[in-house]
Amino acid sequence: MNSLTVKIIAALLGVLMVTMLGSQLYYFVNEKHDTEEAVLSTINENISFDGVVVRNETVINYSGSGVIDYLFEDGSKVKADDAVAEVYDSEDQIIAKRKVQQLDAELAKLDKAQNPGTTNFVQPEILKNRIDGEYRQMLSRIARGDYTQIGDDKSELLLSMNIYDVVTKSESDYNSRVSALTNERNKQAAASAGIKDTIKATKTGYFVSSADGYENQLSIDKIDSITAQQVNEIVKATPQKPKNAVGKIYDGYSCKIVGVMDADKRVVEGGYLKLAMSASKNTYDVYVDSVKNSDDGKILVVMSCDKLDEELASTRIASSMIVFDEFTGVRVPRKAIRFNGDQKGVYVILGKDITFKKIDVIYEGDDFVLSKNTDDQRYLLLYDQILLENVRAEDVSSTSDDKDSSENPDSKGEERKDESS
Repeated sequence: MNSLTVKIIAALLGVLMVTMLGSQLYYFVNEKHDTEEAVLSTINENISFDGVVVRNETVINYSGSGVIDYLFEDGSKVKADDAVAEVYDSEDQIIAKRKVQQLDAELAKLDKAQNPGTTNFVQPEILKNRIDGEYRQMLSRIARGDYTQIGDDKSELLLSMNIYDVVTKSESDYNSRVSALTNERNKQAAASAGIKDTIKATKTGYFVSSADGYENQLSIDKIDSITAQQVNEIVKATPQKPKNAVGKIYDGYSCKIVGVMDADKRVVEGGYLKLAMSASKNTYDVYVDSVKNSDDGKILVVMSCDKLDEELASTRIASSMIVFDEFTGVRVPRKAIRFNGDQKGVYVILGKDITFKKIDVIYEGDDFVLSKNTDDQRYLLLYDQILLENVRAEDVSSTSDDKDSSENPDSKGEERKDESS
């Protein structure tokens, strides 16, 4: 092959390469599309606010001196003239009293463990299974961080183990242990003797061992006169315990929760909401009594709660949250939503192919919606490239789903008729 031929071939190859590169560059510049990748998104639009708990309350006063030992947990139902607390000269007496209670409980379990009425009718294998179950239950509570019942679990486990030891003859009896504990119990009882005074409930209701100074300012009877400014001032202020106050009595089981929060169309008078408080692990079902406009786009919301537990009973002010449902789906820009007949969806592009895919809306935001995450090829899939621009009919690729839909209208699946976009 002579040099001229080689030069001609090289020139032709050069022209071909330039043409290919030019066409690719032209395609890149002129065929670039405005797209957004379909990604998974989770929406949980809870509303946070500081809540003030309101009840009809009566303060219990005590003007004497000494150390107070409360006899009821907060939120316990009491009757008028029930002793709600005892007064001692020293804290050591109260500590000794607690030890007496613990020793009495242990003595009762030892008596039951060696009682013939218990040991003569229990099979070792049944006891062994009970011990295994109680042990696993205690470990499960610890793993969950739930320590409220650990003391009771431990007590029941020890009882089962003591009964097992007697039934299997590992121990003949616990008489020596009972004798030692009885001696210690009598010693602690002597040390705890000498109650100085007793504090009684002034009326029937629910007892709480604290007071914060708002008992006369806040009441359900005055709920309509409570203002947003008053709520904000209470939230920011430091509670001041009234002089001589040692507790209070609630008239009723239910309470009102008042908060100032951003205006939200989901919070409406007459509706039900779920409420969480920082002071408690529980959630509470509340009824919205009223919604009033306040300053700067805020609203004053009054809610009724008919649940009472120890945490809520002792709470006046708590960081609170109205909890709404959580939604997880494929995020779709609202401006990309199109209609193909009565089908709501988006256009997606893969290479040069443009196809229409349906969406199943499970949540609507201001400028986006969430579509159900699915593996159905007819619907928008995770990581699809969503076209944000307008699409001409002649640019859309024909798909088997299009053919099926035209031949069988029922193949369209479950559609949403919302055309708000």
